[in-house]
Amino acid sequence: MQIEAEPAFVLHSRPYRETSLLVDLFSRHYGRFRAVARGARGTKKGTKSLNPYTPMLISWSGKTDLKTLGNVEQSGAPLLLTGDNLYCGFYLNELLIRLLAENDPHEKLFDIYFNVLTKLAGQGPVEPSLRMFEFSLLEEMGYALVLDTDAESGEPILAERQYWFEPTRGFTLRQDVRTPSNAPNWFQGSELLAIGVGDYKAGSIAAAAKRLIRLALQPHIGEKPLLSRGLFARSVATGINDNSA
Repeated sequence: MQIEAEPAFVLHSRPYRETSLLVDLFSRHYGRFRAVARGARGTKKGTKSLNPYTPMLISWSGKTDLKTLGNVEQSGAPLLLTGDNLYCGFYLNELLIRLLAENDPHEKLFDIYFNVLTKLAGQGPVEPSLRMFEFSLLEEMGYALVLDTDAESGEPILAERQYWFEPTRGFTLRQDVRTPSNAPNWFQGSELLAIGVGDYKAGSIAAAAKRLIRLALQPHIGEKPLLSRGLFARSVATGINDNSA
């Protein structure tokens, strides 16, 4: 199979054998896959052209899961991420590598990813864009969150009631849960309804959305922690704010 000039981003690369790179890529029409960039190590052109956060048009060939990378050219200016926004970009890439199945097309998610990177390279709040990406990722994986309906009764979520969240089930009015009302799995109905329409203006809603997405992603992430979150923790310890992932 030969693919030419496909929109894509590099997610990660590492040395492979003596002169090559093993590259994780996310393409618009073919999803996430891995390819060998032969002879790319040791040349400024080879390594510079395979930087993350740069819109690219790439070509590759191969019938197995490991492709052979061909021509690579930039299709736009590199998106320059700095400070804690750089950690956010690392977080997005790590989620895609860890959670997205290989060789499945995800055009909508690709476009959202591109949009979020653009926001990270600019000014202004990034949390709404990050949450949109995370919720979209869950949807593309087949685990979309239903934020307006009680999973047990099928009744609409009520703003004044509290709901218990289980990642494999959803939100329910559980009367049998014997945990404090401030346990992380409890959510106010008003919080869920605001998150559902992307209204994060209130700080409490933004905090609830962050708590919810961590609970929802955890079963898929598993016991191995995200490296990007470790970098966040260290950045907070050195005085950089963690306001995102």
